[in-house]
Amino acid sequence: MSINPTAHPTAAAPEHAYNNQAPETSALSRKKRGVAFPADLWPQHSTLKISLIGMTPEQEQLTKTSINKWAPHVNLTFEFTQSPDADIRIAADNNSYGGSSTVGVNAKKVPAQKPTMVIGFAHGLVAKTSQTVAHEFGHALGLKHEHQHPYRTLEFNAENVYQEHDRYKQPRKEADDQILKKFDPRQVYSSQYDPRSIMHYSMPGEYFTNGMPTSENYELSETDKQFIRALYPKNR
Repeated sequence: MSINPTAHPTAAAPEHAYNNQAPETSALSRKKRGVAFPADLWPQHSTLKISLIGMTPEQEQLTKTSINKWAPHVNLTFEFTQSPDADIRIAADNNSYGGSSTVGVNAKKVPAQKPTMVIGFAHGLVAKTSQTVAHEFGHALGLKHEHQHPYRTLEFNAENVYQEHDRYKQPRKEADDQILKKFDPRQVYSSQYDPRSIMHYSMPGEYFTNGMPTSENYELSETDKQFIRALYPKNR
């Protein structure tokens, strides 16, 4: 799962384990940006059935609009349904600010009566909530956190990150799993690091040795679009 893209520890939740299978060397791994484990990806040209749970009509519209930002760039079809056994089941939580999601096909492992994604609507129907939906749906498509990219240029002040988690009574392991750990380049599709990715957390300057915060990214970056197109190419 993901925490709120602003990296506020109160919204944190453990992410589903990723598959450690190493991908074959390919043009994808050499040229495109982003991070994804190949075993997490949906079958090519799949129809993903998506149900929205406990949402007002306005919340449903914001969620659909935010999800559909990915639609032009994949060979997948998004079908919104009320079916309780939809592939991706998204629940509203009006009392939280963050979001969480299983990663890619790991949604199939979640019991049918439980959501595979939760979106916090405490901010209301605003750009921040739309950002959260787009970020979490990136996870649902199989993407991992960009700030954990094997070739990131970030230099973390780990102790400051840990202390922030301590302050909100969040386990330090969560800081490792969600923020500090870098993925093994032999196990992921990845290339250049993209700090403008929707899959990148916005984090305060005290998290880093240079004291510079990371940006707040509200839309899919051009490299997000390029990478997801490479993972789900429309033309084989």
